[in-house]
Amino acid sequence: MGLRLRLAVLLVVAVVPFAFALATLQGAFLRQSAARATGDAIAARLDGVAHERCEAAPEDWPMGDRFRRRRAPRRGPPRTPPLFAFDASLRAARPDAPPLPPSVRDALAAGEELAWSSVEHGPRPHLLVARRVADEGRCAVVVALVPNEERALWLTLLPALAVSLFAVLLVVFAAGPLVRRVRRLTAAVGRAREGEDVVIPIEGRDELTALARALAEDRAALAGKVAELKRRDEALTTFVANTTHDVMIPLTVLQNHLLSIRQRSPDGSTEEELASHALSEAHYLGSLLQNLSAAAKLDAAPGAEGMGIERIEFDLADLVGRVATRHRTLAKQKGIAIEHATPERLMIEADLTLVERALSNLVHNAIRYGEAGGHVAVVLEPRDDGGFTLEVLDDGPGVSAEDLPRLGERRFRSADARTRQPSGTGLGLAIAREVAERHGWTLRFEAGEPRGLRAILESTAPLGG
Repeated sequence: MGLRLRLAVLLVVAVVPFAFALATLQGAFLRQSAARATGDAIAARLDGVAHERCEAAPEDWPMGDRFRRRRAPRRGPPRTPPLFAFDASLRAARPDAPPLPPSVRDALAAGEELAWSSVEHGPRPHLLVARRVADEGRCAVVVALVPNEERALWLTLLPALAVSLFAVLLVVFAAGPLVRRVRRLTAAVGRAREGEDVVIPIEGRDELTALARALAEDRAALAGKVAELKRRDEALTTFVANTTHDVMIPLTVLQNHLLSIRQRSPDGSTEEELASHALSEAHYLGSLLQNLSAAAKLDAAPGAEGMGIERIEFDLADLVGRVATRHRTLAKQKGIAIEHATPERLMIEADLTLVERALSNLVHNAIRYGEAGGHVAVVLEPRDDGGFTLEVLDDGPGVSAEDLPRLGERRFRSADARTRQPSGTGLGLAIAREVAERHGWTLRFEAGEPRGLRAILESTAPLGG
């Protein structure tokens, strides 16, 4: 509900009942004034001779000559309302006298000189006024019937309703500029939230102006903080990417030295075993550094120098072969056989570095959590709709059914993975999933048969090249 409509409804709800109450009170006041005036007229009329005549013949009073002489001309209503005599016990002298309401009887019995009540008499409502003119006798109480014009209430109410309606229209009209200012302020804040460079409108010299000024100041302060955080984030992302690149060079040299030491050591010797463990940890450290570099690239702000998705055309089948070959040494150390099957050629347009990192993470994950004597297979197949399906399968211990949907969440590792490899971070599969999403692909995980894990990377979009 808009502000103007809310104000209008509020005024109607508040003013209309007040107008009805005011008109009702005014009507009651007018009836009371009419009753008192009628009572005074009855007392003045029954002073002296008129009261003696009423006492002498109450059943005929006031139909005597004197009353007839006081009637108004026939073309107009009578000037004097109908009068009826009652004795001290409140018994009517004439059979056509109106019955006294209980409230009037109680008031007169309690000693009141004047009592009145609204009654239905004939086709129109009347005001019955009873005035005690004597303490005893057959004409102790005189009752007059005064027409009670109900239209007076509406005549009283109509001006109040007219004023109320005018006040409602005036408030709605006066609230127009205020509502327009609120809408402009809301629109400006909304555009600013969407990232547009807008100026919060500051108009007038009222409370709304103070609110607009406070919003403008807060937006300026937040914009400064956001710019500073963005600058720091870009600097940190660039630092991580550069540091990762610098560390990978000596790490690769270290891996080659460890491989040479392991190859020169006698099989089964302590040196060969230590070199194998060291080489495995070096591979893990290298994978972790490359994942940090990929994460920095994925998290970089759009337009950051040297960051972001860079699509080029390359052969995905050739990339699968390179990744499988690169992991043969690690697989051999763990006693795991790794194989791959690809078509002769499958060209796509994507970010080569990120796709290679995602596939390496899937293969490395399958080898790392596999068992001696196990197998890892990487299978690439083109789809009829122009996409591809890339599967990484292993026959390791697999993942529980409740953990399968959460694979690929950052910093999530299944309970079995934490038990077998406490040093993991859960970053590899998260990067693989995010790389897939950035390229419009899907990555899902299924339980292998009869055991193991299937990582399925699919693209349904037409391939480039």
